Amino acid sequence: MNKLPLLLLPAALLALPLTALSDHRGYKEEYWDGNCKVERKFKKNGDYKEERKCKGGAPAYVVPAPVQVPVPVGPIIGPVIEPGITIQGQVRL
Repeated sequence: MNKLPLLLLPAALLALPLTALSDHRGYKEEYWDGNCKVERKFKKNGDYKEERKCKGGAPAYVVPAPVQVPVPVGPIIGPVIEPGITIQGQVRL
């Protein structure tokens, strides 16, 4: 019987945790945000550095056009004031 596979199995099991440790190095991510390419480089402690490279000039904020809401036309509803009699009275105790 060949003893090589029996020796390689424990070595592979010991090397498995080392592959998980390789993820804790710096991490780099790249994506596009509109006409800008964004590169983020993360460090071990959670900090990151972000660089933006934009094509066609600086990124600009576009203000949306104002929305006009029509005023409903109809009868004006308000408090009803009816003519009445005002009586001034005196109370004596």
